[in-house]
Amino acid sequence: MEELSPPIPDALNWPALQEAFTYQPEITRSQVVDFYRGQTPEVKLTTLDWRIHELVRRGLLTTVGRGRYALPDPLRHRHSYCPVPDSEESAVWQLLQQELQLPEGCLWSTAWANEFSLHQAFRNFLVIEAPRDYGQAVFYALQDRYPHRVFLNPRPEVLTYYVAETSQPLVVLPFVSRAPVQQVDQVPIPRLEKLLVDLFSRPDLFPAFQGQELKTIFTNARRRYLLDERTLLRYAQRRHKADALREFLHQLPDWSSSALTA
Repeated sequence: MEELSPPIPDALNWPALQEAFTYQPEITRSQVVDFYRGQTPEVKLTTLDWRIHELVRRGLLTTVGRGRYALPDPLRHRHSYCPVPDSEESAVWQLLQQELQLPEGCLWSTAWANEFSLHQAFRNFLVIEAPRDYGQAVFYALQDRYPHRVFLNPRPEVLTYYVAETSQPLVVLPFVSRAPVQQVDQVPIPRLEKLLVDLFSRPDLFPAFQGQELKTIFTNARRRYLLDERTLLRYAQRRHKADALREFLHQLPDWSSSALTA
């Protein structure tokens, strides 16, 4: 005879807790405490400690750090964002490494944002980010292999009249140090936090992904993949966009979190 799991105590109020935090990659202890005190203000801290312990013991919360938790993946149906560069994109980075041995940087395609947008951008380009003092060297190295297709930190008018009319353009941009990147097949690509902040920070470079489309992108990215809000905001701070990004995210219900007000 199959052994039945013991019922979840009513005091845990699990359905409401799950609904409250479904779209958050991480939950802090203070958020769980605030959740329960919002229902029962007079509840004792020892009782709250027991509830958190019981949630972890039952596998309803997973410990991801000191005072930080997450809903188990089967409940969230989300995983890490990790697009794979195609062979042509990888070849671009390998060329630069062979000729210049870049100390840092990354590569990504604007086409990757189409996964999250409602309308698909008709024209896309490959972004190559390199340290600022390597910009011209990267430009000339790529220009030799891909003539008339490479643009170095183009102004909006160049983007409109030249990049948009070029087949498979390559755009070289300065890399912001300590930006969140990950290695995929020996190619550094942005983590999702970086991709989102870059789209938000440079409307002049990414006009197809602005306005309501940008809200759609952030909402879909939040719902489909794991995201670290601290990483997102730290990178936005390095781009001097943290305050503007917080204001933007407060308009999106899926992004409500204490991390945004830290």
